[in-house]
Amino acid sequence: MFKSTTFKSTAFKLTGLVLPLALAAVAQAADEMSLALGFTSTQATGETVGSYGLSNIANRDSNGEFCLGYADRTPDHVLTLEEDFSELTIAVDSGGADTTLLIQGPNNNTVRCNDSASRQNRDAMIQDTFTKGTYRVWVGSFEPEGRHRYALKVTE
Repeated sequence: MFKSTTFKSTAFKLTGLVLPLALAAVAQAADEMSLALGFTSTQATGETVGSYGLSNIANRDSNGEFCLGYADRTPDHVLTLEEDFSELTIAVDSGGADTTLLIQGPNNNTVRCNDSASRQNRDAMIQDTFTKGTYRVWVGSFEPEGRHRYALKVTE
């Protein structure tokens, strides 16, 4: 008898076997964060890497901004918001490297992108209202294969 197993990835159940699609490519697991109203500032660290154009995920975000830069195909971070946030800031701190940011969720049609917080700060930042749900976060480099260590800071 086959035993059915549940995976976090998308899967097909076929005669008792589960075939996860996400296991086709080996990738670094996304860093997961869960936040509720009143949380203290939190951060995660990582390194930009990849040649996958973020425009393949979304050409433009929900506000019409271009989604630029390069990252890995899989998200770097998964952010679960337990409640609606009237204002949340998600900022990359790489010490001045040219970073990009793509946030998708809580559904696939809601996308936010940024490639520079300002002309003086080339790190990416998104400040907006966010509804309860799970968000996938890609931190990328403006150039393909650009490697930059960073801290992803989330503040209310």
